Parts: sequence; C-alpha cells; structure tokens
Amino acid sequence: IPLTVLVTAAVSFIYAVAFGLGTAPPTASMAILVVLFVLSAIVPRPHGQGSDAATSPARNKLTTGTRFTIVRVAIACMLGGLAVLPAGIPPTEALLWSLAAFGLGAALLEATDNWLARITGSVSSFSERLSVMTGSFFALVLALLPMQLGLLGPWVIAAGILGFADSAITPRGERGEMPPWQIWSRLALRALLLAVLIPWMPGWARITLAGLAILIGLGHVFLALRTRIDTAKRQNRPISDA
Repeated sequence: IPLTVLVTAAVSFIYAVAFGLGTAPPTASMAILVVLFVLSAIVPRPHGQGSDAATSPARNKLTTGTRFTIVRVAIACMLGGLAVLPAGIPPTEALLWSLAAFGLGAALLEATDNWLARITGSVSSFSERLSVMTGSFFALVLALLPMQLGLLGPWVIAAGILGFADSAITPRGERGEMPPWQIWSRLALRALLLAVLIPWMPGWARITLAGLAILIGLGHVFLALRTRIDTAKRQNRPISDA
C-alpha cells in the first residue's frame, strides 16, 4: 500500500506539472486511490471464486501480478483525477496523445495481469480485489474523460457504467482467471474509448467508437448476469443472491 501511494502521487503530480494542470487533478487522484483501497478491503469476492484459492500460499506474497496492479492503479488514478477535476484548460494535442498512450498502457497491463492469473493464480487476496476495483474505475474513467474534455456528450458515460459493472460483477475462476475471449473483448472496449481521445478523430467516428464500446459493455454485463444466475441455480441459492 505505501508503494502504491508513493507511485500514484509521483506519477499524478509529475504529469500535472508537465502539462500545467495545477494541483486539483493530482489531489483528486489521491482521493480516488483512497476510495480504491477502501472498496478493495470491504467488497467481497464474486461468486465462482473458491475460498480454498484465497488460502493458497501464493496469495500471501507480492507477485508479478501485484506489481502490475500497482502500475495500473497509478495510471487509473492519474487519469481519474483529470476526469473528476479537469484543469479547465483547452486540451492540447500533446495532452490528448499522452492520455491515450497512458490509457493504452494500463489496458494492456490489465490484459496481461489477467493472463498471468490464468497461468499462475499467483495473486494475493487483497491485490485480487484491488485489481477488480481498479478495472472497474478504469472503465468509468475512460468514459468520463471524453465528456470532461468536450469531445462527446454525457451519453458516453453509459460505456463507463457498463464497463464498471462488467469488471465488478463478472465472476472469475478459482485462480482468478477469465476466458481469453473476455480478456480481449474487455481490452477492445477500453481501446475504443481511448481511440476517442485521438486528436484528429472526426466527430462521427468518436460517436461510432463510443457506441461500439457501449454495445460491448452491454454484452459483457448480460453474460455476467446470466452466468451468476446459472451458478446460483446450480448451488440452490435464490436468484436474488446471484
């Protein structure tokens, strides 16, 4: 946790200084980090993840996946600070390109993190929940940025809400794994929202890309709900507990 705080603060404030954004976005970044920590501590693991996995020795040490999560948290909070408390200055081409580059890096790390979970299962219980909540916030941030930067209207937030729900409610396997198609599809959703930030992208293309992201989010949430309901039925639990 101290390392994550240090990295997040350093990245957020250096980025703000580099683009003359002031202190509001970095302050918001640190507030988002606190929220992530709190939610990661209190949110239970989704159904479908066995309790025996949580007691595995591999989950009690800092792992490669955990280190990747630290980088993802720092980038998600940095972008989130700008999305929640924008600097109030017109976005320059350099700013937009840097946001897209940072976001793509975090999205690729998220996909790699899930891949590592599939082959090793080596994540701590807390870092697993932190990774899930970071993915949820990251999707929401990527939808808030185009609106706050004046690139799209408020409707684009629907993609972020669906992406948040997808990351939060999608059950994983015993080792924290997800099907490969889901990893690639989730990466596609983030890439579509990031493409909206490209400076030379025409308005109609931004609308089309954001619309595709919303459709992908709808599909993910529908499949997640169906999976949880089917699991509840197999375990003779009420559907409301899905």
